[in-house]
Amino acid sequence: MEFRETAIRIAYKRFCEPFLKKLKDPEAAQEACLRRVLNRCKDTVYGKEYRFAEIKSVEEFQRTVPVTAYENIQPYIARCMKGEQNILFPDKIVYFLSTSGTTGTKKYYPLSDYRARVYSHETTRRGLFYIVHGDHYNLLDGATIFVHAPLSTGEKIGPYDVAFASGALTAVISSQLQGLGITGAGEHNRVIPPPEVRAMSDWKMKIYLTARYAVAADVRMTAGLTSLMVSLLRKINTEFYDRLLADPELDKETKAKLRRVSKDGVINLKELWPNFTLFGAGGTSLTPFKRIIRDLLGDVEIWDVYGATEATMGAQIYPEGGIVLAIDKTFFEFQPLEEKANPLPLSDVKINTPYKILVTNDTGFFRYVMGDLVTFASLDPPELGEITRMKTFVNIVGERMREEMLLRALEWACEQQDTNFIDFALLQEVTKDITRYQLFVEFTQVPRDLEQFSIDTDAHLQSLGIYYEFFRQNGALAPPLIIPVSAGGFEALLHQLGKDPLLSKVPRLLTPRLGKMIPLLPRSS
Repeated sequence: MEFRETAIRIAYKRFCEPFLKKLKDPEAAQEACLRRVLNRCKDTVYGKEYRFAEIKSVEEFQRTVPVTAYENIQPYIARCMKGEQNILFPDKIVYFLSTSGTTGTKKYYPLSDYRARVYSHETTRRGLFYIVHGDHYNLLDGATIFVHAPLSTGEKIGPYDVAFASGALTAVISSQLQGLGITGAGEHNRVIPPPEVRAMSDWKMKIYLTARYAVAADVRMTAGLTSLMVSLLRKINTEFYDRLLADPELDKETKAKLRRVSKDGVINLKELWPNFTLFGAGGTSLTPFKRIIRDLLGDVEIWDVYGATEATMGAQIYPEGGIVLAIDKTFFEFQPLEEKANPLPLSDVKINTPYKILVTNDTGFFRYVMGDLVTFASLDPPELGEITRMKTFVNIVGERMREEMLLRALEWACEQQDTNFIDFALLQEVTKDITRYQLFVEFTQVPRDLEQFSIDTDAHLQSLGIYYEFFRQNGALAPPLIIPVSAGGFEALLHQLGKDPLLSKVPRLLTPRLGKMIPLLPRSS
């Protein structure tokens, strides 16, 4: 044990302490990051076109290099698809990443071996923060549940295989956990499930096999996409009991343990895994999941990550802290929402103000608009408050509604009636008689009083947004209509759309056609 803790602290000094030092002067760290990016990419096709070698300051960079979206860099990506190298970045392309296309058209990005190494470094650093700052060395004595998409999509682009973004990048975590001593040292000291199961493309079988490995282990941590991990835990909790007891591959001792910790076919996860310590989140807002996680697992720590295919964004580094930007990996800019406002460097932002976020890195993205809105909770260190998608920015009458505001309001209303919600989607209802939000909500248990739930949701939205409050008070907006969704209704919607529910997110903003496709609970008379 002493040797392992010594090894962890040596790794912490190497991977974490330099970053903590940079947090003491974020402006200098960001300038150094930008200089590194420009220097590494100056001889690429893109770098020569925009004279990276001549840029000497942040201001000059902003004057010289245009703000970009996917359609702006797609012609360069098309050249990469033909096998050309040194177009956007100087490193060898290993394969293409495919996004799910959940919030729009499917996108393809070239992935370099260098980007994989950067992600590997960031993952190692994050794991060390978990262990050292959280004082969770005991995590290393048990198992970690980690599920992700398979590596290959089965497609090819030119000479390259196409990979799922989550599969390609998160597959790196396994080797990093092994390097930290979490895997490979005994029956209960490993990542669950084993690599051959994580590589499976049959999601239903992958989830069940993961559950079978998990119930037999001393699970202490999960890592991965929040919605996917919660879905897995809920299935273990309520769906797999009979199947597990009938499974000939599950040993008698584990089956006896399941009987001890279960009642009426419901498995008590707190009793099943008494040493569970940390839920590693990421990929979506935590707001709708926090109470569900704690209902399932008890008062565990939840550590969050701001991840993206395009760039290393940030992660939680202290138990009670928020997401700290990865200022040494990515150069960030923040564009105010005012019309024609220019993007600002990190040094000029203010707390509690929404910004569009732009990224620049040496893996092919330069002043790239991420499609996210963020606010800052702190500037020392640069710690994010809200993170939400720009496409879920609702502005029917000028109310400037953000996704995170809706999430918090629904969470508040759930607390008043001792329930939780799994997911929600919004349909804008605008007629000659009424203007309002129709909120389709899938609950763990439908609220006792839906009318009061709507009142509570509306009241909390008014407390969160001055523009929403103004338009509610002057009658331009009516209170939201809450529409309960059948259990599994959003999953059924994704199936109807031909999407895998474990790989795709529910579209937050619905069209009338999509609204009619969602299975709803019968309305009481």
